[in-house]
Amino acid sequence: MGMLDRIKKRQNDGFKEFVINMETTAALTRGQIFTAGVLEDPIFMSYVMKNIRSFDQFMELDSDDIEIVLTSQDQIMTLFAKCLFGSGDDKIMAYESVIPRLMSKLKDELSYLKEVTPQERDGARFYLMKVARKLQMEEKIQGFSWKLPPQDVYYPKTFKDGATKIYFESGVVAAEGSYAKGRRMGSWRHNYDVGNVLAEGDYIDGLKTGVWVFYYSNGNIKAQGKYRADLKHGLWKEWDRTGVMSEVEYLEGVRKAG
Repeated sequence: MGMLDRIKKRQNDGFKEFVINMETTAALTRGQIFTAGVLEDPIFMSYVMKNIRSFDQFMELDSDDIEIVLTSQDQIMTLFAKCLFGSGDDKIMAYESVIPRLMSKLKDELSYLKEVTPQERDGARFYLMKVARKLQMEEKIQGFSWKLPPQDVYYPKTFKDGATKIYFESGVVAAEGSYAKGRRMGSWRHNYDVGNVLAEGDYIDGLKTGVWVFYYSNGNIKAQGKYRADLKHGLWKEWDRTGVMSEVEYLEGVRKAG
């Protein structure tokens, strides 16, 4: 059973919970989940990415919604101040017309803060977004709009044996390769929704095997290494967005420390 199968079975409810979990997951882990999900079902994941919101979009909520979120818990204004700590005065004062009744409280909370680490700030932002989404799911605020996938996206697709292409809604090729006995076999290429290659490598009986290469959306290489029965195994080379390479050892899918 694939990573997304249980989520799809719950259809819209499972989809929404998955989006919320992705929103409040650290960037590195989110990237790993995104990559695994795209390889499994690029169409489903394209809808997930359309719905993910970050703290930077918090102000897109209706002003009444924002006020409800910021008064929903005792310490949430303290967390909100941590979210904004280090931001320019213009960004903070942009809330003046949005939450006028809460601005004095926000300024007080900011004045109490002397230092906020990036980890503390990110944690506060994730928590605030989780609170907003929870209130939305409980229909206490209107919240962010959903772009839900069509119902047929939730149901497993059966592909004929032989060469196959899978398409995004836009018509861009999402993945191409071959099936044998209903499973992916041989060389496959997976793409971003703009058409640039995301990953390429081989499958045997539907499982990733041998050398795989992953790319950033700008075409720069992101990672290269071997899979064994769908799990990373052995030495992998990984590049950050600036091109700096590091080597990481995996044992049956588990990243070794050090």
